[in-house]
Amino acid sequence: MSLELDIYISSSRVLNIRGGGLRLGSSAVVGAVELREDGLYLDGKLVVFRRALRCPVKIGGLYLCQEPPEIPRFFYRDVFVPGFNVKFRMAELYATDKLNRGECLAEYLHSIVKGAPHLWDIYYRKEPKARSSCGELFNLQIARGLREQKAYRPPLLNKQLASLLGLLRFPEALELVEMSWLGLAVALRYGLYGALSWDLTPSPDMWYLLFGLYSALDPVVVPGGVAVDLGILRALPYVVARVMGRWLVAFNVAGLYMAAGNFNMLVDGGRKRAKYASCDGDKCVAGGLYFNYCVELECGMLRTWDFEFKGPVKCPRLDLPFIAVEPCK
Repeated sequence: MSLELDIYISSSRVLNIRGGGLRLGSSAVVGAVELREDGLYLDGKLVVFRRALRCPVKIGGLYLCQEPPEIPRFFYRDVFVPGFNVKFRMAELYATDKLNRGECLAEYLHSIVKGAPHLWDIYYRKEPKARSSCGELFNLQIARGLREQKAYRPPLLNKQLASLLGLLRFPEALELVEMSWLGLAVALRYGLYGALSWDLTPSPDMWYLLFGLYSALDPVVVPGGVAVDLGILRALPYVVARVMGRWLVAFNVAGLYMAAGNFNMLVDGGRKRAKYASCDGDKCVAGGLYFNYCVELECGMLRTWDFEFKGPVKCPRLDLPFIAVEPCK
């Protein structure tokens, strides 16, 4: 897919993407630009976005630089979904532009994808402090994370914003579900996953596709972990998404929804905290689950990436690729 875009990658720096090359200020690299499933390419070389003050874009051994030095912020290669990857690459570019233009909803999304300080405070059971800018949205994140500890009344937001954040009742939100990128995001937030089949025209509103996917996963940082909803696996075989700067891998095996990640994860809105949690580190125990351990049991449930077995579990060797072993009930 070829494209021509002007994307803010920081508050004052614009990356010009053209069919014949990339430009950042007075720095340019000439070549054929193409958007593929795994990223932006120039003459067959992957374009890399870097959190570098002066030269935030790298293509092979070449760098795009511009004064003044600023920390770039971007969405890039954060989501991988079969059949939708090119659309998500474009949605990430548009979302990057929204983020650096000061769009609060994009700031909200960025905090979930990359991990904001106030969310890590909740994760590690500290007292969170939200930023003053876009304070209503960040206070909402804190309130949802601490919902079992503190009472909270959601702010009065316009209907569009409230629907994207899941604050409307289903019949009210249904009024905003239409064949548009915004309508798609609302549909995904309320579990109408058939909207993924809509053939919509690419436009700057395409960034709602990225927001909609994260709305469907609905990551909520709570003390000790991140609650995730895996309902979207009814429509997709797997989802790989960056959450809190780390990785969530969720997949559907014969109707069984499974998830792995390098953060402590709670699925189904946190209702099955002991059953489907994962942990920090390679080997760990969460509730009655053993991750990447072999535990000999007379009756156990062993789940790997491609099958499930119930019966006696033996440990002939220690390098078995376990996802989890759970004692039979």
